[in-house]
Amino acid sequence: MYAGASMSGGSGMYTAASMSGGSGMYAGASMSEDILRYVNEYRHKKGLKPLQANSFISSVALQHSRDMLDGRTPFGHEGFHERIDRIRKKLGPLHVAAENVASGPMSAREVVDGWLHSPGHRRNIEGDFRLTGIGLAFGKRGMIYFTQIFAR
Repeated sequence: MYAGASMSGGSGMYTAASMSGGSGMYAGASMSEDILRYVNEYRHKKGLKPLQANSFISSVALQHSRDMLDGRTPFGHEGFHERIDRIRKKLGPLHVAAENVASGPMSAREVVDGWLHSPGHRRNIEGDFRLTGIGLAFGKRGMIYFTQIFAR
């Protein structure tokens, strides 16, 4: 299942894309690092600068993944603007921000490949961003909720 939304206004442009499906699994910080590595390898092939991981953005992404896993928010981008406002309050002005989400028992490679095969997700990965944060929430039977936030 795919969904996407975008909005531009006052303090910048927001874009969002979501994906569900896949198979495979593994755990923790190393999986987030692998997602970032695969995204940056793709960006390098396209002549784009690598994204730098930001721990605060990752904490915001992790909370969204946990909220989706626990059912506090539906799968998707509900609350995206509030997440970006939290990041803006901590890091200062942002010119543009985007978010990719996914769910399913997927490996890092599978989630990135899925995003790259979706025009909205790929546009976010190829965007003019400098910072990123990745948060994963692990549920029962290998279910994982993925959130990657992009910012500049």
